[in-house]
Amino acid sequence: MAPSGRSFVLECDVPVDGNLRVRKYRSNVSGISVCLANVEGPLVSGHFCLATEAHDDDGLPHTLEHLVFMGSEKYPYKGVLDMLANRCLAQGTNAWTDTDHTCYTISTAGSQGFLNLLPIYLDHILYPTLTEASYLTEVHHVNGDGDDAGVVYCEMQARENTRESRSRRALLQSIYPGKCGYKSVTGGMLENLRTSTSHVKVCDYHRQFYRPDNLCLIITGQVEPAKVFQAMDGIERKFQRNDPMPAHVRPWLSPVPEFVASLQKLVLYPSDDESTGIVTLCWRGPMAKELFEMTAIGTLMEYLTDTPISPLQRELVEIAEPFCNKVKWSVQENSVGCVLIKSCNVPFQKLHDVRAKVFDTLERISNGTDVLDMQRMQTVIHRQILETRNHMEEHPHKSVAFHCIGHFLYGDQEEEVSKAYIIFLNEY
Repeated sequence: MAPSGRSFVLECDVPVDGNLRVRKYRSNVSGISVCLANVEGPLVSGHFCLATEAHDDDGLPHTLEHLVFMGSEKYPYKGVLDMLANRCLAQGTNAWTDTDHTCYTISTAGSQGFLNLLPIYLDHILYPTLTEASYLTEVHHVNGDGDDAGVVYCEMQARENTRESRSRRALLQSIYPGKCGYKSVTGGMLENLRTSTSHVKVCDYHRQFYRPDNLCLIITGQVEPAKVFQAMDGIERKFQRNDPMPAHVRPWLSPVPEFVASLQKLVLYPSDDESTGIVTLCWRGPMAKELFEMTAIGTLMEYLTDTPISPLQRELVEIAEPFCNKVKWSVQENSVGCVLIKSCNVPFQKLHDVRAKVFDTLERISNGTDVLDMQRMQTVIHRQILETRNHMEEHPHKSVAFHCIGHFLYGDQEEEVSKAYIIFLNEY
């Protein structure tokens, strides 16, 4: 049985932004991917990412995220992970569930505490207890007053019927028709949490997605690769002792159904104020790995919305009778992405006029009636570069981690294409 340090193979070593380097390794024993970035400073941060895909609204990824912290095979007690994290000079642990991945985080002062905590954290992720009692507590707990008090249930209860959640759900269901995980509510709908989500489904979901060859460890800070691999030795050996796993089917490789025809939807939501609403326009966009196109769209959206003299702000906000009080944009970085333009606080009587106004503004720019101000476009690009470099300087751990997560989820298997997400940090 080979020591785990020898089982990790260097796949790429890329210089990023001066002295920073990102090295990607993969274990030929377990399949775990490890991205190491030598970010300067006393902190060592870990983002432990798993690609997760759901085709229903049962909230299995979200529920499982909570149950991971309820104990593991080696440490079968709730709260042990956070207690040990505090002893390792960390401010507890955290996690989030997104549509296409689940990520667990930790940040410690110094590398020794991080290395001590790493195998314990991985034991919780890969080998949690997943007891039925923990499941019932996190989802279906009822307090002494007869109110729902399960953490998972309460989190979703607070957001399910907000205007943002209801409009976003309707939009994603329209832009991603057919069988597609991008329209699923991975946090869970309340009705599903009450009726169709089950402990058995959560355990099955863990077996399907929480496996070493679907796990990427992104570690940023001053830590030696050899010591990281040494800390993971126990997990590697435990994987070898267990029964062989079935072949892994990488999430998000299934074709996304085509968007056939444009449509409009009216979404009602509960509110104390009936005088305003929101209007969201959405288009299919480029694939997440098409970095140049994604950046170009982001730059164009900034040009259209960033200041009072921007075309959409000028036509919708900076007028005598505004259509809204703000125009915002966002891009969903999916295998097939989507681009959103949102008009906020639209007067009720103008809700059905915003779409035509936005399309008219975009058409005049497209056909050359309104000429693009290339000097201002240059200013927008320059500011984006400065903001990106500033974010890289102020938040290097997050900057590197989020790009590595994108590469892990959507980068092609071929090495040269896979490097693109990391190299992009340097070229942007």
